[in-house]
Amino acid sequence: MEPDKLAQWRQADALFDQWLDLPGTGREAWLAALDAPEPVRRRLEQLIAAHLRPSAALDPASGGLAGRRLGGWTLEEELGRGGMAVVHRAWRERGAARQQAALKVLTLGALGAAGRERFQRETEILARLNHPNAAALVDSGVADDGTCWLAMPLVEGERIDRYCDSHGLDARTIVRLYLQVCDAVAYAHRNLVIHRDLKPSNVLVDAAGHVRLLDFGIGQFADATGERTQTMWRAMTPGYAAPEQLRGDQASTAIDIYGLGALLHRLLTGRTPQSATDGSDTTRPSLLVRQASDAYHRHYVPLRSDLDRVLLKALAEEPGQRYSTAEALADDLRRWLDGLPVLAQTPGWGYRARKFAARNRVGVAASLLLAASLAAGIGATVWQAGQTRREAENAQVQAQRAILVRDFLQRVFASTRPAAGGVPTALDLLDEGAQRARSTLLATDPLAAADILLLTGEARLRLNEFDRAREDLVQARNLFASHAPGASRERVQVEQVLSELARHLGDGESSLRHARTAVELGERHESLTGDPQPRLDATVALGMALFAGDPEAALAAFEDVIQALPAHGLENTELHLTALDGLTAALSVTAPEETGRLVALAEEHLRLSREIDGPDSGMYVATLADQVPTLSRAGEFARAEEVASEAVRLAERVYQRPHDNRAAAHCQLAALLHLRGRYDEAAPHYATANGISRELGLSDLHVQACFMFSGYVHTALGDHGAALRDLDRSWEILGELGLRDTPTGQSSCGTQASVLVRAGRLADAAAILAGCAAGADATTPMAHGQAFAELDYARGDHTSAARRAAALRASNPPDPEGRYWMRPWMLSLLLAHATGDERAHDALVAELGQQAQRPPLAACIAAPADASCLVLP
Repeated sequence: MEPDKLAQWRQADALFDQWLDLPGTGREAWLAALDAPEPVRRRLEQLIAAHLRPSAALDPASGGLAGRRLGGWTLEEELGRGGMAVVHRAWRERGAARQQAALKVLTLGALGAAGRERFQRETEILARLNHPNAAALVDSGVADDGTCWLAMPLVEGERIDRYCDSHGLDARTIVRLYLQVCDAVAYAHRNLVIHRDLKPSNVLVDAAGHVRLLDFGIGQFADATGERTQTMWRAMTPGYAAPEQLRGDQASTAIDIYGLGALLHRLLTGRTPQSATDGSDTTRPSLLVRQASDAYHRHYVPLRSDLDRVLLKALAEEPGQRYSTAEALADDLRRWLDGLPVLAQTPGWGYRARKFAARNRVGVAASLLLAASLAAGIGATVWQAGQTRREAENAQVQAQRAILVRDFLQRVFASTRPAAGGVPTALDLLDEGAQRARSTLLATDPLAAADILLLTGEARLRLNEFDRAREDLVQARNLFASHAPGASRERVQVEQVLSELARHLGDGESSLRHARTAVELGERHESLTGDPQPRLDATVALGMALFAGDPEAALAAFEDVIQALPAHGLENTELHLTALDGLTAALSVTAPEETGRLVALAEEHLRLSREIDGPDSGMYVATLADQVPTLSRAGEFARAEEVASEAVRLAERVYQRPHDNRAAAHCQLAALLHLRGRYDEAAPHYATANGISRELGLSDLHVQACFMFSGYVHTALGDHGAALRDLDRSWEILGELGLRDTPTGQSSCGTQASVLVRAGRLADAAAILAGCAAGADATTPMAHGQAFAELDYARGDHTSAARRAAALRASNPPDPEGRYWMRPWMLSLLLAHATGDERAHDALVAELGQQAQRPPLAACIAAPADASCLVLP
């Protein structure tokens, strides 16, 4: 069939679906109002006429068939009809029981000229189909007047599409249900029967969720000759028919693979593939439902995550590009259900590593997770390299390469000798993988070696193995440049990782150089291939490199990426989410007063993560936790608490064992409750977060802050021992990171000293402060200066304490939303009382204004004493 006519039939079929869904009384008016091109309308009218046309020997208008006997069956009411058959409820006596059936009445005209012999032979074979999900033949025959009939089990159920919609099934439940259809089709194919008309109305689901596939009676045999394709057993529904079926080509099982794909497409998007594309190549199904207003939007994330790939393979234009069997399609869907990589694409290492992480997110220790991700990554990297750079290789060569990957992995694991015995650590595997890439693959396949070194280099970066990361990455970059200068995507990636490495090392100039090189390579890649993503990825890396020295330029880079996404169909992607992260960080620095925009960005973060990562994912836990500070700074405390509480609830559901995302969720909720002065509620969340961090050995700045603020809360609650334990850990982490001589270090040691002052350990407090970076003026963190002032007060040096407190008040004026600023004000009130300076006391109260009524300030003003004025607000 010519392409333009095929497109017309597809458009007509989409309209025919709409017509069928209308009540009978509304169809005529709908058709009269329809605005469609004349060729499409003509074909639509043909479809409608075929649907309404009665067969000659069974015209209900001439008296109907109810009450007529065919074989041993008595026909009752009509159940449905099509252009070539009418289905009646029927019954027959079987001993003492009455057997019910759906009896489909055809004519020899519907079957073609081949005659009764062919009909009887075919129905005898079809009657032997015996599968729990297939409504096979019960009986059949040909009446004296030439009427042919087929009796099939009477299935009481609902069309599968209506069942899925009415029950609001999610994608996983739909796929499990649909696998019953795949099993029935696979069984038929093994018995050399092709269904040819897979569509929702031919699949019924009973109340128990059991699927029955109907209408095998219009199928064809897989070993049929060309003559058979001339009969009306070629029945099909254009919206679900394969392209070769519409062209009238010889039938094969590939027709049913397409039909299975079209059926699942309908269940997950609400559309047939043809109606979604207007005759062009099949659109990525997820794009059809990405709008939040779409009735099938709940399936967007699972479609994007892998089901797109499965459907596009099943719906490939060329039969040879589809799944080879119904079992292969079902197996890939089962892989998806199990969280395994699907085979519908050539998986990159990042894809397979992500699948492993998602599958093992509960209870996976960090080193083992990375080790397993690395193992999957090495194999897939070699395989991906082979696919990308050798698209012309034949299947035999590809199979040999797969064996090479398997053997390489076996050698890596077999030869790895753990540093301390037991299970290999992540570093063990990284060392072995990189060493074998250099010693084994480098000579035989330098590009595969480059892929592995890129992987190990990036993994070493994540583990803070900076020097060895640089070695791997630089060698990977040189191998790509020497052996595949045109491999721009890989070269972009390695320059991006080198830029990130330089940032970690504080080398801003190198970070910018690598990022700009990545952008140039990305632009070259786009000019050659039309693919903009590497350039946009590189632009995000450039924004990150610019951030420290020129946040305005970084902001512009992130905005450029986000503005470019819609034109390239890259909205609602991981790239979108990463660019949004950068934009939020840059805006927080360059325009912190734009709280409305920052709040909107936080909500956009949440929406994107729900769609990309899924609302029940560990990544969504992290995203929820990350938005809490932004919402808090904007004064959106109720929303911040709602988000933080959701993060904790989800983390407890997702992670049954210690995980850093779970720790982050508890820490963010604790910090918010702490900020609002709800210390009793904050303390257990800090304890949970810090317990996880201790167990996993986490030691980054977020963890340090959680320990430090937990110490503050324990101090406020009077538990100085617990406070000092947490503050000691905070100080240890700062030492590990080399950050003790920084404002963060000054805050930590100042808080520690304040606790020691309250515990009466003045000498220890003085020693702690002596070990901090010098300085106690207004430019240092308040916790540091406050500790000096409190130590002076405890030693009886009221003059020095008052001077320090006054300087701190000047840099920490009253804030209606915050509480931390109160500390020097309460110390000044305490000093005024201690020295009998009522004028100073009254001046302080006047300066505080309405803030004087807030606790704990009000108690300090009413009864100045150590117990009321040295509490931590």
